[in-house]
Amino acid sequence: MTMKQRIALVAVTTLTAGFLSVVSSPVANAADDEVLISLIPSTTGAAVASATQANARQVGFVAPTSTAGLTSTSLITLAGNGTAATGVCLSTCSMPFEVDNDTSSVGISVVVVGGVLSSMSDSNTATNGSFTSIAVTGDRKTAVALAGASTSASSLLGIATASSGATTMQLQFYEGANIAGTSTATSGVLLGTLTLTIAPANTAGTFSATNSVIATQISYAAGATASGLLTYDNTSRIANGSRGAIYVSLKDPYTAAITTGTVTATATNGAFVTIKDAAPAAGDDYSATTAFASDTGGLTGGDAYITVTQPVTNTAGTSTVTITLDGAVIATKTLNWSGDIASIALDAANSNSSFKNGADADFAGGSQAVVYVVKDAAGNAVTLASGNAPTITGATGSLVGASLLTTTTTNSTLQTSTLGYGNATMNVPTSALNGAGTYKLRVVNALGANVDSAVITASVSGALNSFAVSWDKAVYAPGDLATMTISGKDILGTTIADGTPLTGYVGAVADGLTAVGTPCTATSTFSGGVVKCVYAAGNTDGSYSYSFDVGTATAQSPSVGAVKVAGASDVSNAEVLKSIVALIASINKQIQALQKLILKR
Repeated sequence: MTMKQRIALVAVTTLTAGFLSVVSSPVANAADDEVLISLIPSTTGAAVASATQANARQVGFVAPTSTAGLTSTSLITLAGNGTAATGVCLSTCSMPFEVDNDTSSVGISVVVVGGVLSSMSDSNTATNGSFTSIAVTGDRKTAVALAGASTSASSLLGIATASSGATTMQLQFYEGANIAGTSTATSGVLLGTLTLTIAPANTAGTFSATNSVIATQISYAAGATASGLLTYDNTSRIANGSRGAIYVSLKDPYTAAITTGTVTATATNGAFVTIKDAAPAAGDDYSATTAFASDTGGLTGGDAYITVTQPVTNTAGTSTVTITLDGAVIATKTLNWSGDIASIALDAANSNSSFKNGADADFAGGSQAVVYVVKDAAGNAVTLASGNAPTITGATGSLVGASLLTTTTTNSTLQTSTLGYGNATMNVPTSALNGAGTYKLRVVNALGANVDSAVITASVSGALNSFAVSWDKAVYAPGDLATMTISGKDILGTTIADGTPLTGYVGAVADGLTAVGTPCTATSTFSGGVVKCVYAAGNTDGSYSYSFDVGTATAQSPSVGAVKVAGASDVSNAEVLKSIVALIASINKQIQALQKLILKR
């Protein structure tokens, strides 16, 4: 709110034994109950309390450290709702305040911690409307203004001065009918507080590394919109040809923006820089032609945006940017670029080796995954541009006509340097071309040249036509994990495609075998041509039957058999006899030794 102009005749007496009598005369209308604290600096070295706020003056105030109550650069308003404002002042701090009161029969109090009160006075706007008395404690830390029934629009004025050696000074303002004297000064409603930290020197406008932000941003392509202003460093490798970006937000120790001074940026290794007061917008690439740039006109809001070009075109490299404020280094940032595309390779361990005939991204059983890695000449994973997704080239055999779905979906993600790989979905047209095939992956580099992978061998299968069941051991000990493997092939004997489900699966085992983890079901899928199911062998020896069946294109009988569990009790008669003979021989030796011992005696 704006300062209210008031006309007041104020009479102030000397503080005596905590009591100050006041004589005052009418002034103009006052505001609702609130506290006004002037931030206008004194030109005479003395603080002034005035009902005409434009005339109030403070000494030693440095800066606010919160926006609470800050209604202008020259006023803090505590509007009767417990507002807690904060700031910084010097040891010479003297703060003038005005407490407005529009409520009849209500007292007002001021309590200061870390300081003392002075110049307590009253201004009012109606005949007989002044406070009946103003009482101040002997230590001058508490003042109370008592209101009469006819009180209307009274204002309590005063100055709070920091005590010698204090590290903080706090002003507390209360209002309420229960405020009847200095002993009940805090018995009302808290209008608000002002807490001031006492600083040894005024450091306003000086750089604070703690409060400032200097952070590398997500890179952007020339002519594109920058990613925004972030408060943390992005360390991802910058895509070949893209711009590096550094956000600078300068603040002083009191969190105020530094808007004056000269900011410079110097880049190494042939990179160029520019400094602007705003982030790049679409169509603006902030073209740079020099390794040194400066901004001497002052930063808008304390912010700057530094753009850095790639040190050497189409080549992996780094550049260290040194940033200064008025000649002092305030930060160094190292940016890393990828070079142009030099290779593309299949990640065979995470890619399908067998694809389903007629399957695409909607294949219910799996993703038809093709995982790839694209690198520059230095071996760095690169970020692919949206228009440079891998394609298939040189396909033979069953993969003739196949293509890659490379848009960003659940199963397809374009490679970034941070991710380190990309994945695509193989689209295989419906045809009679089942069996073996080959293909290569292709991307295009910045020079327009094709970059191909090595030849990749894969297969395409039709529907599941046959299956077989096997176990990893002939005999299991009690508690062993038994792995059952279901392998599948199509009508031509081609390994069934990864992701094909066990449609029509029916499985049963005897009580001696218990499924472990996720049991095999009709939704279990083939990987590498097999599905594995794990069971725990029971603690009782015996043979336990099983039966498994899977729906196939050609009718096939269920696979049945038995799993043998044998423990320590499963010992042959020959082994039992051998143990008895050994025991008898041991007993005979002990008898002979005992006889010899008796004869000696």
